[in-house]
Formats: sequence, C-alpha cells, structure tokens
Amino acid sequence: MIIKSLIAAAAVVVIVLVIFKLLSLLVLVFAAVVAGTLIRALADAIAAHSPLGDSPSFYAALLLIVAVIGGLGWFFGAQLQNDFTRLSGTLTQTWQSLEGSIASFPGGDKIVASLKSGSFSGDEVVPRLSSALSSLATAVTDTVLFLFGAVFIASDPGLYRRGLLMLFPRSKRDLAGEALCEAGASLRLWMLGQFISMTFIGVATGLVLWLVGVPSASVLGLIAGFLEIIPYLGPILAAVPILAMAAGEGQQTLLLALVAMVGIQQLEGSLVTPFIHKKVVSLPPAVSVFGVVAGGILFGPIGLLFAAPLLIVVFVLIKRLYVEETLHTPVNVPGRDG
Repeated sequence: MIIKSLIAAAAVVVIVLVIFKLLSLLVLVFAAVVAGTLIRALADAIAAHSPLGDSPSFYAALLLIVAVIGGLGWFFGAQLQNDFTRLSGTLTQTWQSLEGSIASFPGGDKIVASLKSGSFSGDEVVPRLSSALSSLATAVTDTVLFLFGAVFIASDPGLYRRGLLMLFPRSKRDLAGEALCEAGASLRLWMLGQFISMTFIGVATGLVLWLVGVPSASVLGLIAGFLEIIPYLGPILAAVPILAMAAGEGQQTLLLALVAMVGIQQLEGSLVTPFIHKKVVSLPPAVSVFGVVAGGILFGPIGLLFAAPLLIVVFVLIKRLYVEETLHTPVNVPGRDG
C-alpha cells in the first residue's frame, strides 16, 4: 500500500513537472483551438446561409479569411507602413526627451545611466545575434504550428473532441461532452462580443484621432482595436503610443487626444459593453483583471492575449462540472442558458 502511494505521488510530481515544462506549448495549443473555433464558426455560418456543404463551407471560410487579410494588407499596407515608421521615430524621440527630463532631476543622471547599462560590447555581438536568431526561429516555428493546428482543428473538431472524451471514464463522457459543447458555444459568443468591441474601439479611435490632428491615426486605431482583446489593461497599453504621438503635436493636441480616448472608453462602457453583455458571454471584472495578470505571469505576452478566452472556458467548466454537478447548485451556464 505504501509503495502504491509512493508511485502515485511520484506520478503526480512527474505530470506536474511535464506540464510546467510544456506551458508554452499548451498555450500555443489553446491559441490554435481559439483560432480553429473562429474558423469553424465562420464555416458553420456559411453552411447555414448557403447551399454549400460542410467541407466546401470550411474551404470557403479559409479563402474568405485569407482574402480579407490580403485585401486589407493591399489596401492599407503602404499607409500602415509609413505610419508604423513614423510612430517608431516619434516614440524614439519621446524616449530621448524623457531621458533628458529624468536627468534634470537630482540623481536623475544615475537613473539614465542605469537605463542605458543594457548596451553591450563587441564581444557580445555574436552571442546576442545567435540568441536573436534563435528567438526568431522559435517565433516562426510557433506561428507555423499555430496556423496548421488551427486549420486542422477547424477542419474536423469532432475528431479531437472525441479523442479528448476518451480520457474520461465511460460513465462521465456524456457529461464531459455536454460541458465541452457549452464551453465551445460560450467561446464563440465571447469572440463575437470581442469582435464588436474591437471594431468599435479601432474605428472610433482612428477616426477621432484623425479629426483632432494626431499623426498616424490609422495605425494607432489599429493598435487600440487589437489591444482591446486584453480586458482593462488593453486601453492603458494603447494609450502609451497615442499620447506619445499627440504630445509631439503640442499640448492642445495632447489634451484633445486624452479627452477623445476617455470619451471613447466611456461611450463603449455605457453603450457597447452593456449590449455585448446582454447578447454574449462576459466575465466578472475582478476575474478578468486578475486572470489576465496571471496569464501574463505564467505565459508571457501571449498569455495576455489569450487569458480572456481561457478564462471563459474555465469559467464555464467550473460552473457546469463543479457548481452544478458536484455541489448540486442551480446556476446559469453561458453557452447553454442564454
């Protein structure tokens, strides 16, 4: 009995260590699941509103996504490239100006010196170049795995769902299958809400910044819309380049840009967000904030991007499998009860 307990404890430790080592791979797999869910949702919508079958709808969804991305890149590519170049130069000038301001304070020169201490000598060029190339290769590999994984999952999600259910005891497979379906439905609803919110923030930010005279308004709107995927922290991160660009145009433009950002966020909070919460899935604010921070600590920058959908799935599974089934407490389950 003691030997069996020791073996079981050792197995648990090994499993935990393996999971810890594979954290980056696990978040990549989940990212592929999220993207695959999006592709499958689009394919199902095409199949429901056209005479195409399941397989043609899937390929039509892929072609539509590629066409939209390619079309946007062709139409806005040159402008966005110029805007990104201008934004990079402005942020560099702003940082240099900030260093000068810091150095003017007592002891500020030491702070600036410590900030610049990351410079390296010629002997470190080769190791740093090797590290950069290794990071680039890893990023390319991860991107390829992500894309292929998303396409494979979207092409036949039932195959992977059935394989996952085989890990559960036979008596619990029906319950686990229902919970997975409800988690998938809630994930689709969350993505719909995010698409509405990101589109509103991106378009409104770009338009308003252009009206108040902030340079590179299109790319700033694109950044603001993209960062909206990070609950609560996204607008703060988006404000950094926006205010930096506005500051270069004078105090009046900076003030107008700040007022515009606050106004857009208030408008979204009072009109767009309540509509989304009524129609799709949302998380309690405190859960969102701490969950996103935890995702960033565990998985790095990619964890910030995919913390919210992971929280949605975990939120639904806890409600369905623990609160409802284990504690026998009636509860509203997103993706099932509205």
